[in-house]
Amino acid sequence: MLKVKDIVKELKVFERNKVPREIKILGIATSIQSSSVRRTARILYELHPVSKTSVWNWIKKFEEKLPITTERKQRNLIAIDETVVKARKKRYYVYSAVDVERNELVLMRVYTTRNYLTTKSFIKEVLEYCENKPKFVIDKAPWLIDALKSLNLEFEHQTFRREK
Repeated sequence: MLKVKDIVKELKVFERNKVPREIKILGIATSIQSSSVRRTARILYELHPVSKTSVWNWIKKFEEKLPITTERKQRNLIAIDETVVKARKKRYYVYSAVDVERNELVLMRVYTTRNYLTTKSFIKEVLEYCENKPKFVIDKAPWLIDALKSLNLEFEHQTFRREK
């Protein structure tokens, strides 16, 4: 399973790297979470100087490569993963859920911790975009396994890396 950082890199979302890719990923996730480009730019400015126009451009480029869904749908297979983004010696955990069959981003969230409770909360929110109980594809992270088991959800492991 590819990490969020690897997906962004593989999709070739950003051509230029004036701003570190990790900051851009954090910006996209924060903007999706807060629904405000201006607020996101203010938050990111503490880590790296960015403008709201830059954040808006990142989101548009990201959506061209991986559409972001905002509606409830019947979903069969959802891949969930989290990645660590480091900025100014702080760790942020970016969780993402992708509808594998439609290649749509269902949900992306930023957290300051990664544990069972955070993961369970994220999965519950993902389920709000599903009309059914889909099967989940995850890596072998114990916090993911525990959260899915506690919610009685079906899942399978896929731990692979694409060769370069």
